[in-house]
Amino acid sequence: MKLTDKEKFALEFIEQYSIRGFGSMNKNDFEVLIFNLLRKYGDLKEKSNFEISLDLQIPETKVRRLSYESDLKYGHITESDVKVEFFKIVARSKLRADLNKVEFVIENKFIRTSIGAQLKKLGHYADSSFNSEITRIHIESFVDLLAYYYPQEAIERIVKECQATIKGDKENPVTFKSILRKFLEGVAAESGKKVVDIGAAFFTGGAENVIPLIGQLKNYLSD
Repeated sequence: MKLTDKEKFALEFIEQYSIRGFGSMNKNDFEVLIFNLLRKYGDLKEKSNFEISLDLQIPETKVRRLSYESDLKYGHITESDVKVEFFKIVARSKLRADLNKVEFVIENKFIRTSIGAQLKKLGHYADSSFNSEITRIHIESFVDLLAYYYPQEAIERIVKECQATIKGDKENPVTFKSILRKFLEGVAAESGKKVVDIGAAFFTGGAENVIPLIGQLKNYLSD
């Protein structure tokens, strides 16, 4: 296993150990701390749980537990961080849009539970009964989640650019949610049970990246 900075690894280990008091950390505390430092100063950050389990020679279940405890104790993860991770996951995932549902893989338990908690606040829920790492939600739930996480500047620009493509009226005005709903429902109708590759050009989350998204939406919705 490669370390990007052995000195920082050692110094932070000593610092964290000293904060908790000599002899106060048990075996699990040490494992969580070392795991966190390996992700911070090693090459684990971009690896899957399976790849990490091979590197550390431990079961994937233990990798998931260490990841979750590490995020809780040392991650200092903010809502903004969750949003960034959410868009990264969506952008790199193969999305199934059959049966009016969207599903994608979220290996990180902390991110997964954070997104699930936000869904609950919005009046929705995620189904992970088949596999805890596979999150399946209704298209309507996905639309509400995207509307919550998407930057307001990007939303306003998308609506303005797409108003000429989607005809609305006073009773059914063109909104960000109606645009996404129409797009995703169309994808679901066309795809059946096939995997739909949304791609990084769609839900990248930044206002500066909406030009390719607008182009894709307008081309699709005008068909």
